[in-house]
Amino acid sequence: MRGPTKIDTDAPVTLLYGEADVLMERAARRFIEETLSESEREYGLILVDADEVGLEGVVAEMQSGSLMAPRRLVIVRSVDALTNRQQRDLAPRVNDLQPGLTLVLIAAKPQGDRRYGVPVAADLRRAIDSAGQIVQLNAPREGALPGWVAAEMEAQGRVMQRDAAAMLCQNVGNDLDRLMREIEKLAVYVGERHEVTIDDVQAVSVRMTEADIFELMDAIGRKDARAALTMLDGVLPEGSERGEFIPFVGMIARQLRLIWQARFLRQCKVPLNGIQDLPEEIAEKLPQRHNFVDATSGRKGWLAEKFTKQAAMFSDGQLARAIDRLCRADQALKGGGGRLDERTVVELLIADLCR
Repeated sequence: MRGPTKIDTDAPVTLLYGEADVLMERAARRFIEETLSESEREYGLILVDADEVGLEGVVAEMQSGSLMAPRRLVIVRSVDALTNRQQRDLAPRVNDLQPGLTLVLIAAKPQGDRRYGVPVAADLRRAIDSAGQIVQLNAPREGALPGWVAAEMEAQGRVMQRDAAAMLCQNVGNDLDRLMREIEKLAVYVGERHEVTIDDVQAVSVRMTEADIFELMDAIGRKDARAALTMLDGVLPEGSERGEFIPFVGMIARQLRLIWQARFLRQCKVPLNGIQDLPEEIAEKLPQRHNFVDATSGRKGWLAEKFTKQAAMFSDGQLARAIDRLCRADQALKGGGGRLDERTVVELLIADLCR
């Protein structure tokens, strides 16, 4: 597991960015707890969303002062929603903060699986780096997720069986935000009971096995929409609760990313028995999240062969279009779908992927 991310809460300015909202919100809460006492927070804590107030609103909060708050903490969410020009205009201001002001900027989590750089304009990045710190918050690697889930459940006052944690990760994937929601749902489900079991996970979380997703991707690779939609009915029958389609789409996305990596390794002429010892120049091109080596390590060597076979069913262009379509479906499921219900969004997605 990756070690804990080091954060200096005494830094005058900090940029937080990473893979999961839950990690960034926890880091922001840590700044609040360590920077201001409870009595100081009424006047000294300012929370703003750059997407709502714009550059002028952000600057106004940075410059406002109060006799009631000699120490102030300004937390700005969605700073990357500002235009590049606005971010350049903000840059000199982070090097000229008022005494007693701590500034925390939060960028939206990266989308997709590329190796993202710092997601703000270069001028702003340099100014923050010069005046304070830039912190990337990383999710645990895939093999460490069950331990993370068990620890989170312990924080909820419950003990989770290791195999139950592993099943939850298999069902949900490595989307930490979704995992956190499932953990909270499980804690409510078990009530006063102290232990969370496999039976609880089976009762609460959407289950889609590795075999299911491989079969579905085989159908999509064959352009067999009827078979793929039949599998959807088997996993998420009519009447499934709202929100259950999000992890389903997440698993398809994970599968496509792993297939794309398998295709890349195949083009690099990497043998299946050499996956664990990739040359550095190849390994560094693979993403940290949904990493092919992590997913096929240990006793999962057979997965490498399966992914490689599926990679032969898709071209690079088809995979690029599929991931773009998945991103749009994910946005629709999270509130941007207009009048379409969740099932229709996913059915249209599968139909598009089979074209």
